Amino acid sequence: MIKKFFLHLTRNNIKYLLISGQATVLYGAATFSEDIDLWISPEPENWKKFIDCLRKSKAKIYKVTPPIKFDFIQNGHGYHFEVPSTEQEDPIWFLDVMGVVPRVGSFQAAYKNVNFCKTEWGKIATIGLRDLVQIKKTRRLTDYPIISNLVRQEYEKMRASVIKDEDWVWILTNSFETEDILFYLKNHRDARKVCKKLSRKCLKYALQNNFSSVSNAIALEIEKFRQQDRIYWQIIIAELKALNRKGKLLSVGSTPVWTF
Repeated sequence: MIKKFFLHLTRNNIKYLLISGQATVLYGAATFSEDIDLWISPEPENWKKFIDCLRKSKAKIYKVTPPIKFDFIQNGHGYHFEVPSTEQEDPIWFLDVMGVVPRVGSFQAAYKNVNFCKTEWGKIATIGLRDLVQIKKTRRLTDYPIISNLVRQEYEKMRASVIKDEDWVWILTNSFETEDILFYLKNHRDARKVCKKLSRKCLKYALQNNFSSVSNAIALEIEKFRQQDRIYWQIIIAELKALNRKGKLLSVGSTPVWTF
């Protein structure tokens, strides 16, 4: 059923990117994710076609969801659906969708870095690894080891050739594992050269091989990103609460409908 759903997206020229959990699985940075998360390009016609795809798949609303209206899509709201499956062991699968995602700019810019991954569901348009790293800088502590795994995957892909200075900047800026940072610096002279020019506090401690100070500095960085993510969602959550007070949230189990 999931394969049929993605085939429908492709045949109807619906512009989308697979993001979050399943994307990290495809990049080899995680082993499991329950939901499928999609970024649907935020144009009204694109969303109309997408909602039609949902209806044909017999999707239903399954948790707190605002009206599917362009204003809410542009404001960064998420939409949550459950879709029936023909698999007996998995009678339904869950789909979370956004038209605007934090920290990565426009859909058009992100799509330039698309990776078409071969999967059991067919060839899936997947967000680029480096954009995925930005998306994963959330309030969830469990996302930061995954980010470091993504960085490691990118490093492994590049290590067969000469890693450019700008790539070392990205690697050393986005790794949140003390052991990984120390490994990069120990094994690559160019990494140490680039590291000396960066202002990231944990890197200065890493050059001194001060393990505990590196870990403490990383922990403070993570907390800063978590707080930024909380602030980002505060306005969206407040809007959801206001809609709930007015009784305007979509009913769980209802059919998705595009609202003009």
